[in-house]
Amino acid sequence: HPLEPAMTSSPRETLRTFLQSSQSMWTLVRDEGYGRRSKEGFQKVLDLDSRSERTLDLSQIAPEARNETGDDTTVYLYEVLSRIEIPPLEDVPGNEEVQSRGGLDSWTVPHTEITIHRVADGPRAGEYLFDPETVERAQEYYERTKHLPYLRKPPIEEVSSFLEVYGGWNVPISWVDAFPAPMRKVLWGQALWKWVVLLGSLFAMLILIVAVYRFARRQRGAQSLWRRLARPVVPVLLFLAAVFLVPRISEEILLIGDLARSVKLSATAVAYVSLAWVLWILILGIGEAVVSSPRVKTEGLDASLIRLTARLIAIAVVIVLVFRGATAIGIPLMGLVASVSIGGLAVALAAQDTLKSVLGSLTIFIDQPYRVGERIIAGGYDGVVERIGLRSTGIRQLDGNVTSIPNEKMAAMEIENVDRRQSIRRKTRLRMAVGSSEEKVREALEIVRKILEGHEGMSPEQP
Repeated sequence: HPLEPAMTSSPRETLRTFLQSSQSMWTLVRDEGYGRRSKEGFQKVLDLDSRSERTLDLSQIAPEARNETGDDTTVYLYEVLSRIEIPPLEDVPGNEEVQSRGGLDSWTVPHTEITIHRVADGPRAGEYLFDPETVERAQEYYERTKHLPYLRKPPIEEVSSFLEVYGGWNVPISWVDAFPAPMRKVLWGQALWKWVVLLGSLFAMLILIVAVYRFARRQRGAQSLWRRLARPVVPVLLFLAAVFLVPRISEEILLIGDLARSVKLSATAVAYVSLAWVLWILILGIGEAVVSSPRVKTEGLDASLIRLTARLIAIAVVIVLVFRGATAIGIPLMGLVASVSIGGLAVALAAQDTLKSVLGSLTIFIDQPYRVGERIIAGGYDGVVERIGLRSTGIRQLDGNVTSIPNEKMAAMEIENVDRRQSIRRKTRLRMAVGSSEEKVREALEIVRKILEGHEGMSPEQP
């Protein structure tokens, strides 16, 4: 039944499930191998293959490499178990023995190191699976026993050699048999025709990406749609190739062994990197689109903060994708975190002055003591603010020179904003003769008041 789970409740059930599933799968591959392959048969092969892999403890394998590792391990183990003596299934510890012993930690095939152990923790805790060491050393066991004759004849002899030469389900055996003999010669674990198809496909994809990029770059006009697509076109095409084309090609030509795992992990790494590249360009593009709005001054602090925010968001997205990609391809996450922390500390120490200026920019943004176009007096500099960046403020002094002052200092110094004054206070000393009478003084003050009354520069609130 397609939904029947793999029985792994004891070493006996695990060994029985593995042998029966592998036997049925290779019988089906043999029977439908010469042009009579069907979708139903393919689905049944997948079900049987999955059931065989469910008897393996793949917890120590990188998530993205588990399928390829599982496929290879089932082939090698099946070949080994078909050539060596194994005890009858009734002599292998079953459910009764496991229960009577209060739980059996492991069982090893006699005279071998092939071990079925009980999983201690995780989602499959309590199940009996071929342990991680057996998975890791399956190819080694095969190399040491492949010269032995079969004690139990499999449906397809020399399965590993069969997989090296023949392709996937959609490539009939008769097609490969029609190839010239040199094309079926095995080089580094794969038939020559597989190398030709793989390298040819990768080269064709590279040519396509370069051609599309050059076509987009050659379009005239900065506002051309193709011109705008020139930057993200390379990472988008790389992402599509890594996610769809490369896995499809690998599946159709049936890459196996270390090459299959390397191609899978490389495609996964390229997919995550290219996706991070696309999102970086997209987020920064959105930030620039907001800055280009007429309501935002290009040289103002608002524009700088929008750009900073976009970069911080892009950096956060890239870091998340890098961590997820590292986990998927099996890079130790804690080591990566430690490396990032040490690197971040080194960068922070080297760029502490710049970081202080950025924090000063945030202070200026919150308090807004001045804006672009306003005249200020700061630290002895008197002039008009021309630019407010993330690191410094540019002031054009009254003599025409432009002075750049770090925002760290601008946030700490006293700033006099001349343009925001309500009025200008002027002090004038009026001289009168020492012997002037009080009446003369009052008359002089009245004359001054009449002169200033209604003057265009006087505030109506002044007495």
